[in-house]
Amino acid sequence: MAETSLRDKNWRKISPRDSRSEPDLPNFKVHLAVAAVASAVGVALGGASLGWDNETSSLAFLAGLSGGLLPDLDHDDSKPLRIAGAVAGLGAAALAAGYVLSPGSFLGRPWAAGRTALLTLGVYLLFNAGLVALLKKRTRHRGLFHSLAVPFLYSGLWALLVGSMGPGASMAVWALAGLGVFSHLLLDAGKSMSMNPLKVATDDLGASTILWVVTAAVNFLAFIRLRL
Repeated sequence: MAETSLRDKNWRKISPRDSRSEPDLPNFKVHLAVAAVASAVGVALGGASLGWDNETSSLAFLAGLSGGLLPDLDHDDSKPLRIAGAVAGLGAAALAAGYVLSPGSFLGRPWAAGRTALLTLGVYLLFNAGLVALLKKRTRHRGLFHSLAVPFLYSGLWALLVGSMGPGASMAVWALAGLGVFSHLLLDAGKSMSMNPLKVATDDLGASTILWVVTAAVNFLAFIRLRL
């Protein structure tokens, strides 16, 4: 009984034995195609009715497309998980390389090309493997990432990211990011009656509360940044 309780916790990954009993849900290509179409329609409407420029439209499309793949970060063998690991590794490696190549006394900068290349490779591998391992350990499929809070959390993060571009761009990415995540949840819900995209978050009240508090805080910060 104790083992079953631990396995069902939403902070932990689902076991292989439980995974085999899951319904046959839409795959990566289906989620990618639906998110791409929904995002393209959203961008077209935004450009026609709100006058989004090319930069805003491109960011909004990327937010929607990535949102359609986001919930499957909690699946151990998913392409979105591997993509997220690669993106995290590349981002961290680029920041590290930029820092050690800039002039400065700390760490004897700038570094030589060979030393920088070794550091960049190490940082990439560390952040790539680290993010993948963390998500595999702390999530289970169709747990926290498949909840109503996630579209709003992802939208708020995008709005914070592009806040310096102004209210128009922030609202564009906020809307499309949420649309992308909702497309994923609704596709999964349509395939299995046991899937409810409107669930509070998880059966774990503590995890649900934390998730909603973080979601509210991120969106509040995004709003405050637009007002400053």
